Amino acid sequence: MRREEIIVDTNALLIPGKFGIDIFEELERLGYRHVIVPKMVVNELKKLREREGEGESEDEGEGKGGGPKLTGKEKMAANVGYSLLQKYVDITISEQEHRSGYNRLRCTVTIEEGEKKGEKGEWMTDELIIALAAERKAAVLTNDRELRTKLSESGIVTVYLRGRNRLDETFS
Repeated sequence: MRREEIIVDTNALLIPGKFGIDIFEELERLGYRHVIVPKMVVNELKKLREREGEGESEDEGEGKGGGPKLTGKEKMAANVGYSLLQKYVDITISEQEHRSGYNRLRCTVTIEEGEKKGEKGEWMTDELIIALAAERKAAVLTNDRELRTKLSESGIVTVYLRGRNRLDETFS
């Protein structure tokens, strides 16, 4: 049975800025009609955008927003991914679009609420994604090898960047 829902991981939202690929159009090409972005993923992307890049501060080590400093390319990728996400979320929820029947894409993008914390109180985005995918019987778009392995072990379809120019699927 073909799955139409797909959950997007944070690193997948960096693909447009790093490789110039519109992931939403690619997902549509693969037949996914409902793109789900967990709120935790949106928050991670916002933190990446806020993090200082190399050369933006005299302090070494951590950038503003926590974590290691980003390269200029990584920061640009986070900004592009966030802008693209906003563009498609705005398109799918606009009143005018629903009234006119016009939709630039034939897929919808929704922000899914939900959080998951580990025993030590740390955010567990990967575990939330796995739980959501299993619950909704959805595929997952990610380039994170560790997460892809966990998804495969759980029998969840993964979509990933292949050849730096398109998305492809792995069926478990």
